[in-house]
Amino acid sequence: MDLQKYKEKKFEKIISPMVDHMNHESEDGKELCDCGYTQNDIDCCVNILDDYIDELITLVDRASESAILDSVKKVVLSLNELNENANYSLIEADQKECICQFIQDAATDAGLPQTSTDITKDWWRMW
Repeated sequence: MDLQKYKEKKFEKIISPMVDHMNHESEDGKELCDCGYTQNDIDCCVNILDDYIDELITLVDRASESAILDSVKKVVLSLNELNENANYSLIEADQKECICQFIQDAATDAGLPQTSTDITKDWWRMW
C-alpha cells in the first residue's frame, strides 16, 4: 500500500498529456494552439493531486470509509474549481478517465472497499 507511488504515476497518464496538448502547434505550425489553460493550471492540478495523496497517507493507519470519501470529495471539488477557472478546458475526456481511475485506485489502496462504481461521479464531479 505505497500511496507515494501515485505522485509519480500521475505524470504519465494525466499531466504529460495536458502539457503535450498545451504545447501542440497550430495546423500552420507557426504558433501554439490556444488550449484554454496555462502551465500554472497544470501546476495547480499537480498540487491538488499531490495534496490528495498526502491526505490519504495521513489516513492510512486510521482510515475509515467516510474519511477516505471526504478526501475524494475534497479533491474532486478542487479539480472542479480549477477546471472551471480554466474555462472547462483543462480536464478533457482522456484526462477525466485517468483522473477518475487515479482517485479510485488511491482511495482503494488507502482502505476504501473496492467497487466498480465511479466514486467521483454521483456526488461531486462536474467534468
